[in-house]
Amino acid sequence: MSTIKKVIEVLASSDKSFEDALQRALTEASTTVQGIKSIYIKDQSCRVRDNKIVEYRITAKISFEVMHRWEPTHAVSPAAAEAPHPSGSATSPENGGGYSG
Repeated sequence: MSTIKKVIEVLASSDKSFEDALQRALTEASTTVQGIKSIYIKDQSCRVRDNKIVEYRITAKISFEVMHRWEPTHAVSPAAAEAPHPSGSATSPENGGGYSG
């Protein structure tokens, strides 16, 4: 069974480095997202003051596995399982569908 991944985009910053900004993004995202598999740096920039870098900024895409937790809310009763189901095809001529001759 293959897994399905989801991607979110996050913004983060640091006064130390791009690496620190990236780690902050990952740390913060992991508080609400489970199964993180990768992080991709989409964009990076710096804020400058008096000819010095004062803030490193990143835009990143974080991918994670979609978790499947299916739990039936109710069991199907035996009577419902044996109830007759409509038969036929919506595209058959007797049901008004299909190709006309």
